[in-house]
This record gives sequence, structure tokens and C-alpha cells, in this order.
Amino acid sequence: MVLSLVALAVGLFVYWLARPRTVAPARERTTSTVPENPVPSGPNPPNPPNHASAPAAPPATGPIEPPRTEQEKEHDTLESRRAPLYGRLHQDFGAALVAVRPSDDDAATLDLYAAQDAPGNTLGLLNLALRANIAYYGFRHIRFYLPNPPQTIEKFRLDAEASVDSAGNWQTFKK
Repeated sequence: MVLSLVALAVGLFVYWLARPRTVAPARERTTSTVPENPVPSGPNPPNPPNHASAPAAPPATGPIEPPRTEQEKEHDTLESRRAPLYGRLHQDFGAALVAVRPSDDDAATLDLYAAQDAPGNTLGLLNLALRANIAYYGFRHIRFYLPNPPQTIEKFRLDAEASVDSAGNWQTFKK
């Protein structure tokens, strides 16, 4: 019995020696180098001295963004260069266009979503896109989507595609 108590005491002592030490949080530590001056009492006490406390933490800016890969950086650069093109296409097309965006599967493909299905709509959209010089922005292929009738499940359907050849000529293919 005594031997087990001694073993328990030795074990607790060894744990106490080996346990990790923690540093007290900043709010519990006092590291003031300026002595505290008592404020004299009297009929008109002077203003207390303005002691600088611990420096204020920088304002929280939200979560830290993970580092971007080179491919993501190139994509961001390309899209920032293309932003004026998207604005110009929306301005030129006006109400005839619902959306303009690069394709999800190929950054060199531009998807144009028309607001209405009208004869010659695809060629009109192609001409306006070519006037905006989309090849300069790295687009080598255009897909034209027209709206489906209201009772269908899919909102748009692929109507035509246009591709540029090595000579810089655009060829349109009806689907």
C-alpha cells in the first residue's frame, strides 16, 4: 500500500516536471515600462497622463486566400484583359443577348446566348463579335445558343458554331 502511494507520488512529480509549459496570454501579462503616476487629488486634478498600451491589432480582413497556381494566375490575367470585350459585346448586342462568357471546358471558346430565336440571328451575332475583334482576346471558337420553347427542360440549345482557320477566316457551321 505504501509502495503504491510512493509510486503514484513519483509519477505525479515526473509528470509535473515533464509537462509542457504554457505562456500566459497577453492580457494577463503586465509589461509596462512606464511607472504608474498617481493622480493627485484636489479641487482641480490635472488630466491623467496618456500611457500607450499594447499596439492595436490590425483590423480583420477576412480569411486568408490560399496561394494561386500559375495556371490560375494566367486565367485571372486573361479574364481581366477580356473584361472590356465582354462589356463591349453587351453594349453592342443590347437586348439581343442574354449572356456572354468563355466556355467552361475551353478558355478559347466564347459562348453567346441570344435572347430570341430569329432568322439570321446567328450571323448577326457573329458579325458583331468579329467587329469586336474577339480573336485578339484569344478566342478561336464561338458557340451560339438560342432559347428553347418555354415547355422544354433546357433553357438554351446549341444553334451554330464558328471557328477561325489559319488564314484568319471564320467559318460558321449550323447544328
